[in-house]
Amino acid sequence: MLVRNKANKSFALDVLTLDYEEILNDEEVEIIIEMMGARVSYDYIKQALNHHKNVITANKEVIANHFRELEELAQENNVKLLYEASVGGSIPIISALSDTTMVNEITTIKGILNGTCNYILTNMHKNKMTFNEALAKAQEQGFAEADPSADLKGLDMVRKIKILSEIAYKSEIDLNKIYSYGIENINKEIVDVIDLLGYSLKLMCYSRLDGENIYIGVEPFMLNRDDLCNVNYEFNVIEYVGSNCDKQIMVGKGAGIKTANSILIDLKKLINGYKSNYKIVNNYKTIGGDFSCFKYFVKPCEELDMDLIDINLGDFYITKKLNYEEFKTIQNKIAFYAKIN
Repeated sequence: MLVRNKANKSFALDVLTLDYEEILNDEEVEIIIEMMGARVSYDYIKQALNHHKNVITANKEVIANHFRELEELAQENNVKLLYEASVGGSIPIISALSDTTMVNEITTIKGILNGTCNYILTNMHKNKMTFNEALAKAQEQGFAEADPSADLKGLDMVRKIKILSEIAYKSEIDLNKIYSYGIENINKEIVDVIDLLGYSLKLMCYSRLDGENIYIGVEPFMLNRDDLCNVNYEFNVIEYVGSNCDKQIMVGKGAGIKTANSILIDLKKLINGYKSNYKIVNNYKTIGGDFSCFKYFVKPCEELDMDLIDINLGDFYITKKLNYEEFKTIQNKIAFYAKIN
């Protein structure tokens, strides 16, 4: 086991090492489980594959940015790369989705795939906490990093929806083109008004295959009747639709120690002779955002064109149903928005 410091570890000293080369050069080591979440993870995974070690990783950033390269490297070295824990915490969504694509054409994916943001928003709704109080509680419970910016800006979910969408649509997704709008500008007043309107605020990711295009993004949504509405605290939920299986929903804890469930699933799969069915056979275009029409709940920072407004709530507005181009005309005048589903 690679550690930074051998002191105060609850393991026998002879199984701990400070030198990664010692692990790479040990012929008895067949599987390396990478859970560092560090900048060196990409290099460490590459080295492991080149040394003919199977790799299990929970690192969504590495998988989102380098999966094709690493998968091809694994195949070249006749080893396996597994990454169930990179998306959805305890939910075995990658296994389920990979198996489903063998007999289905997946058309849509949507979900709540960040336990930090869901935990914060649930506490603001149900326990009337301020944003800072809810964030502090999430950090105290181990559901939020010391620097939670990647979660709050939606970047964490961008990586996760990319991973799932490449599996589902068998096409590479351009990570830099995925649209993202997070909840870093949220406050108690916004959540209280959304509560009064009978909705719950959720940060969601989505992707949709339409012809040769994949529409994909991360945005705040207001839900009141959706299946995803009652998934709260650190729980995640993923919904996808297939040509034969219709709508499928999976729910589970997306943060914390339960993520080890997905690591164990990958370990068991390796022991049982796992074979990857990874394929990129399509060349669809990545389009950031969803060009469907929506009503929007908005907090303006400048005067808006009132012809686009349906309901005036004082400091907030609900727009008429707008297409993407219409919404773009007011987006830079808005301090916060959420789509109404």
